[in-house]
Amino acid sequence: AGPARGRARALPSASPLTQDPDTSLLGRTPGLAEEHFAHDGLITKHAVRAVALAALRPMPGQLLWDLGTGAGSIAVEWCRTDPTCRAIGLERKAERAANARTNASELTLPGQFDVIDADLAKGLPEGLPDPDAVFIGGGATKALVNQCRPRLPIGGRLVVHGVTMEAEMLVETLHCDLGGDLIRFGVETADVIGRLHGWKPARTVVAWTWQRTE
Repeated sequence: AGPARGRARALPSASPLTQDPDTSLLGRTPGLAEEHFAHDGLITKHAVRAVALAALRPMPGQLLWDLGTGAGSIAVEWCRTDPTCRAIGLERKAERAANARTNASELTLPGQFDVIDADLAKGLPEGLPDPDAVFIGGGATKALVNQCRPRLPIGGRLVVHGVTMEAEMLVETLHCDLGGDLIRFGVETADVIGRLHGWKPARTVVAWTWQRTE
């Protein structure tokens, strides 16, 4: 007899990465464990990713710019919320762009997530289609934010995350000048301390969310 109807299928073991482009194994809820991604250690952690996606609010048919995409985890999670969502990731480092392309192939549908090699310090490349939402997870500057804002439609969302003091000063300035929502949060994970257990804190994250209203 076959497996009971509705029972979750076991994750594939043939590959070190989970192959799940249509979300049939891992579902659509943001916050996939880091083990499902190809990355070099610098990846937006799953709990922080869930907070980012809640602020980005992906909707069917919408396009995300993931600036400084790294492993592409935010863009992947965006695309997985609906098969009609699309994302463009921009990344300066070739090895990270390669990881993002691998994750796009393994975890999203063909054509959903495109990765472009680009140095954002030189500004946005020409020819990008206008986004419905923008995420900047590292390397945010006031100039980059000001380039993104007019490209958003009314109701479009811009989310900036950072962990450095410089990023915190930037988002505080943006919040004072432009409004929006500003939060600061930390995540702690259970860890082993000798024979006992304790909490291991990750770096505190500052997150600024702005929505275009006019």
